[in-house]
Amino acid sequence: MNRVNTPPSKPRRGAETYRRLLSYALPHWPIFAVSVFGFLLFSTMGVSLIAVTELLLDAVGAGVQESRGFLAKYVAAWFPGGVMPQPTARWLIPLAMLLIIVLRACGNFIGSYGLAYVARAVIHQLRTALFKSIGQLPSAYFDRYTGAYLISKVSYNVEQVTNSITKAVKVLIRESFTTIGLLVYLLLVNWKLTLTFFLFAPFIAFIVRSVGKRFRKLSHRIQNTMGDVTHVTQEAINGYQVVRMYGGQQYENARFETASDNNRQQFMKLVVADNASVSVIQILVGLSTATIVWLALAPGMVEAMTAGVFAAYIGAAASLAKPVRSLSEVFADIQKGIAAAESIFEVMDAPKEPQGGRAQLREPVRGEVTFENLGFSYDSSAPPVLTDINFSVKPGQTVALVGASGSGKSTLVSLLARFYEPSSGRILLDGVDTGELRLADLRHQISMVSQNIVLFNDTVYRNIAYGELEGASLEDVQRAVELAHARDFIEELPQGLQTVLGDNAQMLSGGQRQRLAIARALLKDAPILILDEATSALDNESERAIQSALAEVMKNRTTFVIAHRLSTIENADCILVMEQGRVVESGDHASLLAKGGRYAALLQQQR
Repeated sequence: MNRVNTPPSKPRRGAETYRRLLSYALPHWPIFAVSVFGFLLFSTMGVSLIAVTELLLDAVGAGVQESRGFLAKYVAAWFPGGVMPQPTARWLIPLAMLLIIVLRACGNFIGSYGLAYVARAVIHQLRTALFKSIGQLPSAYFDRYTGAYLISKVSYNVEQVTNSITKAVKVLIRESFTTIGLLVYLLLVNWKLTLTFFLFAPFIAFIVRSVGKRFRKLSHRIQNTMGDVTHVTQEAINGYQVVRMYGGQQYENARFETASDNNRQQFMKLVVADNASVSVIQILVGLSTATIVWLALAPGMVEAMTAGVFAAYIGAAASLAKPVRSLSEVFADIQKGIAAAESIFEVMDAPKEPQGGRAQLREPVRGEVTFENLGFSYDSSAPPVLTDINFSVKPGQTVALVGASGSGKSTLVSLLARFYEPSSGRILLDGVDTGELRLADLRHQISMVSQNIVLFNDTVYRNIAYGELEGASLEDVQRAVELAHARDFIEELPQGLQTVLGDNAQMLSGGQRQRLAIARALLKDAPILILDEATSALDNESERAIQSALAEVMKNRTTFVIAHRLSTIENADCILVMEQGRVVESGDHASLLAKGGRYAALLQQQR
């Protein structure tokens, strides 16, 4: 089955996605409120610093006593006669400027630290929720989409969300307050001149809105191409032996270069859109400032303004360019974050693995399994993989499934463990429909060893006593190791059971890795055991040793064995021969051999 990197995107409203993203911050609203207060203090002090320059310029020019500036009349009201003495101004103005700078620095620290705390908490919650959602996705999801695609979401996409929450929200709050503060100051000083800014506001809003969709579309493309880069990298690393043995370095290099170049091209398109919009907005802000200066120089326009007030006003008008530019720049980060959040929420909202109903199994579980009219296909439009499967397994019996590759053997046992849901029919365990059991309760009754051995970058002990088995005693683990014939090679490891195996236990041979997987299944001691080519990586001597151990373990346990080497399943209570998703023969070894049918032909081919 072909797997793709990305699922079809579902259209979402950007505001809706961003609100959902910010909803993760609600539990931290007190810290967020303190952060907002810090940025408000920062912005207010920034505007205050510009206003104080009015007093400074008038004091240096006409003198404080003669100043009739916008701010001077409010300050002078605190002094007798409405006049601030020159000696007082000499120390009061510098002290006010120092206090404003200190408060501004404190506000920036409080705002930045508080927002960073909330942002990292949100990212932690989002990443954890995403990882938890991936763990609940059905097997069909992993069949359709590559692991690299999901890894890219956890790593790259989450970091894009990080920027939209940390840098973007910080700039959005701080610079918005600064812009509002400057506009209020400008309106109070001379509202007629300030109205000029509002003439250009619709043009700026139009540009911001127009490029918004472009930003998000390009951000989705960048994330998809980043998934391709991760996919090619993962395949080349995991298959490095095949790549080197068959001289595939140039082919893989070309694949990676193509994927990386596609990512570069999409990113450069985003850079062009981002910088072009910022540049146009800067020009519009500059044009509005130039228009104000032009109007200010008109006769009678600023007669009531002193030189200090006029200079402070022009300084405030010019200062508007920086926060407006920052706001326009940060819009690209917000759109990238929204696009990343949309892709993350698509995974989080994907249908989860059905957990089943409330039916209960009687303890102890006997292990009687019945397949009734079972049918299955991976997709409604795909041909059936299993058709009309009907058979029963009594408690403690061993059933072997044989047949050519693709006949449906592994799919059948996957349905028993409910990695997939039947398309038709049902499976009964002790007379209870497995679809009505809680998934955790069902899988608690099953141990499984497949041909694809999975070991984790942890100790040998924790790989055997994994998950729900972590509470197992050392004696139980050692017993499982003994039964799996793994004790000898484990004792030769540097720290024995406490040896860290590394990535997928590459330090061990295939047979050693398979023995650890068998030990894990033995430790679980479940009433149903599935052996899917469990001894495929072992040599004949090791296989005979483990088969004798498995024979003991399989007693009083319902066991399903899938094996290509038919000599290993001759003692099975029942052998099912499968072809194209159907059971074409069933019986024990002797009866099937005497029948001279498909089983006999398969056995003859292997001799």
